[in-house]
Amino acid sequence: MVASFLSIGVIDVLDILLVAFIIYWVLLFIRGTRAVQILFGLLILMMMYVVAKKAGMVTFQWLVGNFLENLLVVLVVVFHSEIRRGLAKIGQWRLFVRRGTAPEPDVIDQLAQSAFLLSRERTGAILLLEREMGLEELVELGKMLDALFSHELVASIFATSSPVHDGAVVIRRNRIAAAGIILPIPPESAETRGMGTRHRAAFGVASETDAVAVVVSEETGNVTVFSNRAASRVETAQQLRDTLGLLFRKEEGIGGRG
Repeated sequence: MVASFLSIGVIDVLDILLVAFIIYWVLLFIRGTRAVQILFGLLILMMMYVVAKKAGMVTFQWLVGNFLENLLVVLVVVFHSEIRRGLAKIGQWRLFVRRGTAPEPDVIDQLAQSAFLLSRERTGAILLLEREMGLEELVELGKMLDALFSHELVASIFATSSPVHDGAVVIRRNRIAAAGIILPIPPESAETRGMGTRHRAAFGVASETDAVAVVVSEETGNVTVFSNRAASRVETAQQLRDTLGLLFRKEEGIGGRG
């Protein structure tokens, strides 16, 4: 026993630490999502299988055993959205990503002013700012624009008379790539409980991608920023500029007007 313990090498230690890190990262990644309840359900099912095997419950053991034999396929089907999001997060590591996706300071300044002008008019809006993970799948769902960002264009898109006012816009660097994008609504969770459909949709995109979503509430006029499964309400245009500056790591030079 002592000899086998002493035979553990550096590679073995690194192997154990790597597996421990992956398990810890997965638990952090799924914390607060419905995946936790599904995982607990699978663990309970496994425990019941062990008990049934010990007790000699042949039929139950056969049924659950056949289910667990295809566990890998079950995990892929049940956790497909979490797996996609996890692989996308890995792809965002600095080893693989490109830089320079942030809008120019002037565009962020105009966006902040636009959001609060829409807020004063109680005009609902979702503005998605693309970062290092592309939003081409969403862009293809809307009306292609590829137009330089301006307050006038944003106001015309979200005007109630506009045919695309109910959808979101995708902002790619300094341009509006598309408008009128109907976003998927994620299932209700602890984080989205109490949110309206516009906010839930923005939360879903900010959870599945690294995009930043700026949402203007039609009912209250509140402006909320969604990023990485977190929501932050902002009270002023300057606060919105600062928040976006931090998220895009462009704090310097994003000062502003009014």
